[in-house]
Amino acid sequence: MSEESVNNGGAAERQRGIRLTVLAIVAVGIVLVAGFFYAATRARMMTAEELKSQGAYLYENPRTLPNFSLLNDRGETLTPISMEGKWNLIFFGFTYCPDVCPTTLAQLKAFYQELEPEVQADTQIWLTSVDPARDTPEQLHSYLDFFHPAFRGITGDFLEIHRFATSLNIPFTKVPGGGSNYQVEHSANVALVNPNGHSVGFFKAPLEISKLKRAYLSIREYH
Repeated sequence: MSEESVNNGGAAERQRGIRLTVLAIVAVGIVLVAGFFYAATRARMMTAEELKSQGAYLYENPRTLPNFSLLNDRGETLTPISMEGKWNLIFFGFTYCPDVCPTTLAQLKAFYQELEPEVQADTQIWLTSVDPARDTPEQLHSYLDFFHPAFRGITGDFLEIHRFATSLNIPFTKVPGGGSNYQVEHSANVALVNPNGHSVGFFKAPLEISKLKRAYLSIREYH
C-alpha cells in the first residue's frame, strides 16, 4: 500500500472522528436545551406560603363534598360525581349582580384564555347561583355564554345550594328588603375542586390573573 493511500485513509478516519464528535456535542446540546425549556415551562412546586402570596389557600387535607342534587345551565342533574374528571373552579354569584360577578367572570375568562389547550380541556369554570329563585338554567346559560361558551352554571334548590356553598367555605346571604330587586351578599372567592371531586382550597379575591394562573398550574402539577 502506498504512503499516499495510508495518508488518505488516516485523513478519512480523522474526518469521521471529527463528525462523530460534532454530532455528539450537538446531541448533548439539544438535550440540554430541551431540558432547560421543559424546566422553564413546567410549573414549579410552590410551598403553602408561596401559594398564599399568589392568593391560593389549600386545605391541609382534601375535603369530600356532601351529597347534593342540583341543575346545570342545560337543565341536567348535577351531583358530586359531575365534578370528577376535571379541575373545577367554582365562583358563587348571580346574574342580577351589578358589579362583582361580571368583573370576576371577566377575570376568569382572561385567565382561562391564557391556559394551554390541554389545560383548558380539563379545567371547568362554574358560576353557582346564590339567587336560584331568579336564575333559571336558561337565564344562567344565556348569561354565561356572554363570557365564554365553555363556562357552566349551577342552580337548583336554595337549601341545596347553601349546603354546597358551606361545604366549600363560600358564605352568602340575601339582603333584607329591596322587593323584587333584592341583592345577595356573597364572597368573591373561587373554590377549587380537584378531579377526584374533593374540595382542596380556594383562590382569595380580588383575583389577579397572573397570580391565579401561576398558583393554579403549580397546584395541578403537585397536588
